[in-house]
Amino acid sequence: MATKRPFGTIRKLPSGRYQVRYRRLGRQVSSGLTFSTKADAHTHLSALETDLQRGTFIDPDVGRITFDDFANAWLANRDLRPRTRETYESQLKHLTVLFGRSHINAITTPDVRAWHGDLLRSDLHRNTVSKCYRMFRTIMTTAVDDGLLLSNPVQLRGAAKERSVERPLLTWSDVTSIADTIHPRFSAFIWLAASSGLRFGELAGLTVDNVDADLATVRVTQSLSSERGRGPVLGEPKTTSSYRTVAVPPAVIAKVMAHLNDTHIGATNRHAPVFTSIRGKPLLNQYFAPYWRRTVESLGMETVRFHDLRHLAGTEAASAGASLREVMARMGHASSDASLRYLKASELRDRDIADALAERIANAAL
Repeated sequence: MATKRPFGTIRKLPSGRYQVRYRRLGRQVSSGLTFSTKADAHTHLSALETDLQRGTFIDPDVGRITFDDFANAWLANRDLRPRTRETYESQLKHLTVLFGRSHINAITTPDVRAWHGDLLRSDLHRNTVSKCYRMFRTIMTTAVDDGLLLSNPVQLRGAAKERSVERPLLTWSDVTSIADTIHPRFSAFIWLAASSGLRFGELAGLTVDNVDADLATVRVTQSLSSERGRGPVLGEPKTTSSYRTVAVPPAVIAKVMAHLNDTHIGATNRHAPVFTSIRGKPLLNQYFAPYWRRTVESLGMETVRFHDLRHLAGTEAASAGASLREVMARMGHASSDASLRYLKASELRDRDIADALAERIANAAL
């Protein structure tokens, strides 16, 4: 009767502790641990054999890659837009400052919990902390998928969820005030932002041939951004859903056409940008921001951000009866989460309408 060949060996080290050795992929390796008793070493060896048979074995040598090395390789292998890559690199710094030199198989859930708590107590916005956590979790999930870890230690309940921040809900009177107060060069820019819901980069990336005066539409085919070391760069919109044609009020299109005539852009160069800086350069946010800031401060609207114009456009679309799918298409959203915010805001405005109707009915009854 054949006898089963023993799995691995145990040897006593000069220190008096016991070391486990076994053959893996044709070579003899050590488990990397030592034990005070031979019985403990036997228990560990049996567990290793079971893991190998079940296919759940993780080679400890493989997991000794540093988090810094693995995370940088993870980022390098992702197909990202330059601006998104810069954002990821910035977030990654909040992970590598503590875990950069740690082996990924040495990172534990208590370590992650302590790191997360430190970030929450720092000056970072809570939603930025959530973004950093989600990146951490994704990186370590990749390590699990690659067979470097048996399980993901980044598993804190609720840590990935961002908190929605209530933004000021602008009115068309507010838009009028801003458009009339800001430098005339940007008046039509404000009106188009508030009525179309285009993102800043999409507005700055519009060219003359993207504007159809007859149909009163604007077409998003590209976005302007600033890349580190390159400056202004025209590239693809944020997502594939961002490629879209948006109908806007004819009065707004008229303002855009008047802007083109006033700035001598006209229709002679179909590829010319619709909106530029005061000096005719690509309209990056860093050039526009000072004009916006001075304008809202002078109007006592310091908390209002340019993005709130997009929020107004989404809310108005929902208030006009647009379905969730229609709001998503108009705003260029890839998922329904963001569009649902506008529908919720529309519900709040609907209550205002009902209250106004109640007041009119009460007055009529008097």
